[in-house]
Amino acid sequence: MSSEIDPRALMSFRAVAEHGSFAGAARALGWTQPALSGQVSRLEESLRVALVIRTVKGIQLTEAGKRLLHHAEIIDGHLARAAREVEDLIDGGTRTVRVVAFPSACTSIVAPAMSELSARPGSGEVSLELEQQEPCAVPELLRRGAADIALVFRYDEEEPIDRYGEFDALSAGWDPLQLIVSQRRGSGAAHASRRLAAHSRDKWVAGCPSCRQHFLRIAEREGVAPDIRHATDDYMVVQELVARDMGVSVVPRLSLISYRHPGIRAYGLGERDGRQLTILMAKGESRAEVLDVVDSLRWAAGRVLDPVLGDDDAGG
Repeated sequence: MSSEIDPRALMSFRAVAEHGSFAGAARALGWTQPALSGQVSRLEESLRVALVIRTVKGIQLTEAGKRLLHHAEIIDGHLARAAREVEDLIDGGTRTVRVVAFPSACTSIVAPAMSELSARPGSGEVSLELEQQEPCAVPELLRRGAADIALVFRYDEEEPIDRYGEFDALSAGWDPLQLIVSQRRGSGAAHASRRLAAHSRDKWVAGCPSCRQHFLRIAEREGVAPDIRHATDDYMVVQELVARDMGVSVVPRLSLISYRHPGIRAYGLGERDGRQLTILMAKGESRAEVLDVVDSLRWAAGRVLDPVLGDDDAGG
């Protein structure tokens, strides 16, 4: 006979895991620590396995605890979405859709999508909320219902393709990388593409950690050992440094659509040097308002991104 899980005890366990201690979770929930500890202990007895290891500094999750927490976050997310849908009905039929996206996508894709959606007949019934987040924060936000849709990016060799396998995923398009240099390097039309080797003796400006790793892989492939002097995940700062001839850099094309300094020149790199953008949502998502937002996001993405070669959808 399979073990039964008390939902109240499950959420108590999730709070302990989230806060890292029984004391912290008890304060957040307004419970006594013995009462909360009793809930988790009964859950462990029901499942016949230890979920947490109690230490002087707090708690550590066992392997069973880590797996159960994953399911607890999904369940909590469903409950949060259910509560929002009921609240929307009470508020007169307004339906709220929460979107999370990384900075350059917020300006070049999400904002135009929001504008396009608002122009549709009956769009006043949908309230769209945007939060800027990097892709690493997305899975937890989707699991616990803090977001309905996420726009993320990945470099092919950087992450496993199934990292987001627990969600439905749709390809948004391909964002190629661009080599940017100062306009002071000369006049005339820029060539369609340029190799990194042409700037092997220059100083370099590196971007966000994942972009920097991908850039270093390209440099290694081309036999270039870049002299990285500056690093920032703010593409406006990257472009300002490049425009002032303080270095050269490799950036996603999307960042140049969001903002382009008049003092830079941009060149293409290799066909497969770029990142794939993907739209994520909960498995089996069927709410009309969510699908309408996804449709608007794909429309906006199609205006600024290239197609992903041989891949209509990212899978899911």
